[in-house]
Amino acid sequence: MIRNRVEPKPLPKVRPVHLQGIFGEFEDVVNAEIQRLETATDPFSHEKQRLFRHLLGMVDTEKFGAMQEAQLAEGKLNLATDIVKYIDPVGWFESKLRAALLIGLDKRAPLDILDLGTGPCHFPVVAEFYGHRVLGTDLPYRTTGKLERGHIYDALAEIYGVRRIPLKILPFTPLPPLEQRYGMVTALLAAFNLDAEKKPWSIEAWRFFLDDLHRNVLAEGGELFMSLADEKLTDEVWAWLKTHAVFANDVSKQIRFTDLSAFSG
Repeated sequence: MIRNRVEPKPLPKVRPVHLQGIFGEFEDVVNAEIQRLETATDPFSHEKQRLFRHLLGMVDTEKFGAMQEAQLAEGKLNLATDIVKYIDPVGWFESKLRAALLIGLDKRAPLDILDLGTGPCHFPVVAEFYGHRVLGTDLPYRTTGKLERGHIYDALAEIYGVRRIPLKILPFTPLPPLEQRYGMVTALLAAFNLDAEKKPWSIEAWRFFLDDLHRNVLAEGGELFMSLADEKLTDEVWAWLKTHAVFANDVSKQIRFTDLSAFSG
């Protein structure tokens, strides 16, 4: 039985699959998923059980519950958006686990990973579960230049222990100096690739960004893995990106590069 931490209320923008995880006690929700997987024998279900048991040990359930109460409180909850869906741990950790396994993080020696637009922080948690070191980035708060206090992403980062820096990616603008180079850069459900008029980046803007990653961010032999959104991507750009990728999925828009030197010139 899953107890509710917060009394359920209508969330018109949120898919029903997330509601139990949004309102329920973290420990109950995660344990229920572990129990559901107990009879499964496939490798993915085994890894998911291992990850979820890890979550039970690392997450302060009282802090998680206090976050739920704060984010779902009257006056804080914005029913015009679906952002509270990220409170639900089950679906989001599952999708990021699939991404981590796709790029072989479970089999690699420890990497330094830069996760662009880390958002609710599920991917860094999964990568760190496999022994990697992750630095996330998120948009700076407009007036202070710091990450916005009280935002749900900020609250989840604190609960999950994810280290982040404020960073805004702009077309034809190099990323600011970083503390080191990274063996991998990731961007899952990337939202940065729109210009000031909210139009998808051109090939030229992408070339500049990828060249900057190669020259200034990635370590020698470093890789890039992204999951892009259809509405932020033109067919022309997608076709061009695929010509340089070692893996690309036309449905999920996941794409992986192991050599960005082709973008330098």
